[in-house]
Amino acid sequence: MDRQKVALVLSTGGARGIAHIGVIEELERQGYEISSIAGCSMGALVGAAYATGNLQKCKEALCGLDLRRIWKLLDISFSKKGFLKGDKILKELEGIMPDLNIEELPLPYTAVATNLLTDGEVVFEQGSLYEAVRASISLPFVFKPVEKEGMLLVDGGISNPLPLSRVKRTEGDLLVAVIAGAPEERVSGNPRQLKNNKYSLLIESMTTLVQRLIQCSVSACRPDIVIRVPGRKYSLLQFNKAAGMIEEGVEATRRALQETEE
Repeated sequence: MDRQKVALVLSTGGARGIAHIGVIEELERQGYEISSIAGCSMGALVGAAYATGNLQKCKEALCGLDLRRIWKLLDISFSKKGFLKGDKILKELEGIMPDLNIEELPLPYTAVATNLLTDGEVVFEQGSLYEAVRASISLPFVFKPVEKEGMLLVDGGISNPLPLSRVKRTEGDLLVAVIAGAPEERVSGNPRQLKNNKYSLLIESMTTLVQRLIQCSVSACRPDIVIRVPGRKYSLLQFNKAAGMIEEGVEATRRALQETEE
């Protein structure tokens, strides 16, 4: 019996996007076949690992991150464009997956980034996989932008944090959206729920904007299944908590599939 095909779309989410690994594992465990994949930021990285057949290696690398290891990956830049060069991250990618041309991958893969000069979305469907991932994960003011063909490329979450419109579809597939760090209910008008410091307020503002863009994408493209991974337990930068986030992805997938069956 043929397995149900899935066009899988993985959202941005910072470290919370590590949960995408658990989502993919559970989808396959329940008999689904991922026939195409599109991702943004951490979703682009996890999607690339899957597309190259290196999801397990990616999982092991992320689960092996502790604070000391993370510190070693921080290559400080004195550029005004970002305080991290990103070269060490790129080197780490070399140990996880090969730098293939996207068009050589065994399934259709798409990553999205943003051109800072125009605020426009940039779609990677061919060319260097490393370059696509590096551009898509380049959080503004944190990583130096990727300079390519007169563009300054940064995190795709600014323009299309859940690229449902970019995934390649095949007849009979299911469109599955994964939202890492999905918002949860907050008591209206209670400012005490926000930490009163500039960093927290900036993150909260960015998260609100991204979630609105995600909701617009969901409303426009109407995916068959939406897997919402809660964001309450982990912050955007807690890369040393990979195992817990992966389990969150597994549990969220089980809930979503069960609701679909009902």
